[in-house]
Amino acid sequence: MTPDDAQVPREQLPIALFDGAVLAVRAADGAIFLVVADLCAVLQLNLSSHLRAIRADARLHLTPFRLRIGRQVRTRECLLLDDIPLWLLKVRPSRGNAHAAERLRYVQTYLIASVHSAFAALTGLPDVPSQQIEDMQDLDRIDRALRALDDLAARQAQLEASQERAREAWRDLAAQIREVRGVLPLVEDLRAHLHEVERQMHVRLSPDQRNTLYRLVQAWGEARAARSAASPPGVAFRRCWTEFNERFGIA
Repeated sequence: MTPDDAQVPREQLPIALFDGAVLAVRAADGAIFLVVADLCAVLQLNLSSHLRAIRADARLHLTPFRLRIGRQVRTRECLLLDDIPLWLLKVRPSRGNAHAAERLRYVQTYLIASVHSAFAALTGLPDVPSQQIEDMQDLDRIDRALRALDDLAARQAQLEASQERAREAWRDLAAQIREVRGVLPLVEDLRAHLHEVERQMHVRLSPDQRNTLYRLVQAWGEARAARSAASPPGVAFRRCWTEFNERFGIA
C-alpha cells in the first residue's frame, strides 16, 4: 500500500463499539468502511495478523483511506461495512479481555444462528436442531435447493448479460440520435429550400410574361399553319397550345 493508493473519504465519523470507538468513513461511491486498527483495538486483537488474514480472503474488501485525525493526516486500511459480519465470524476472541470476548462470542452466536436460519429457509428443512429431524430422507432437499440456487445464479448471470446488451443497445441508439441531431439542421435547410421551390411553382405569371408567351405561341401557330395549308389556322393554334401546355404541365 502506498499513499497514492489511498482514497480521501467524503465524510468520517467515530462510532461507539465494545466500550471503545471505531472510525467509520464513507468512500466516494457512498460505501461505508471501518478502520481495521480501531476494530482490532476495541477487540484486543493483533492488527498485523488480522490484516494478513483479511488480505488473504478474496471475499473481504480492504481499502486504504487518508484520514484526518486531529491535526494529522494518516493513511489507514479500512474494511467494508458489508464484510464485517463475515470477518467477525472468523475472529477468535481475545483471551486478554474476558468482557470483550464474551460479547464477541454473543455476536458470533447470533450470526451463526442467522446463518442456520437462512440455510433452513433455503433448503426447506425445519429451523431446529438436527435431533428433531425425524426422517433423514428430508435431507434430500439440500441437494435440490443447492441445484435450484445454481439455476438461479445462472439465470441471474443471463439477466445481467441481457441487461448489459440492453445498455449497449441504448448507447448505440443514443449515438444514432446524436448523429441524427447533427443532420437535422441540413434537413431543415432542405425543407426550407423545398418550400421555396413549391412557393415559386404556385406563383402566377405576370401579365407581361403571359403576353410574351402568347405572342411566341401565336407565332409558332402561324408558322405551322403556313406549312400545312390543308388545315385551318385555328387547328394549328390549338395544337401548338396543347403541346405547349403538355410540355410545361400547365393546366
